[in-house]
Amino acid sequence: MKRITLLIFALISTVAFSQKTKAEPSSRVSDQYESRQPQDSSVPPPPSTTFPAQFPDGNKAFVKKVEQNLNKQVLKSLSETLDTQIIIKIDDDGNVLNISVYGKNEIFNIEVKSAAIKATDKVKWTVGKNNKGEKVIDIVKIPFRYKNL
Repeated sequence: MKRITLLIFALISTVAFSQKTKAEPSSRVSDQYESRQPQDSSVPPPPSTTFPAQFPDGNKAFVKKVEQNLNKQVLKSLSETLDTQIIIKIDDDGNVLNISVYGKNEIFNIEVKSAAIKATDKVKWTVGKNNKGEKVIDIVKIPFRYKNL
């Protein structure tokens, strides 16, 4: 009787502890990407900016200036609410190196880019700085929303 009980206990514990469980998938997209790509150790990580670059009067003033420079006649035929993201690369002297605009509506993107170019013409931005206080090249991402009235 003891042998049968011991055998049944051994079988139950074997079945209970040998179950396969699903491995949790990596929840972050970057983790999934990095697991498939070999990492090149000779490439340094991007610089971290403790103090990001900004427009002289603040990024809200930049958005207002872009909105003032928009050609509203071109935008009248478009939908009521338009969204895009303005990405500006600022060098370590405060000069604008590049302006990119990403959104769903191409006509709106073109108008916002030309308005952003006008808004940043001959304007020195406040330079981005890292945690050591050194000036660095920085990329500023500014969401832009326009409501057609």
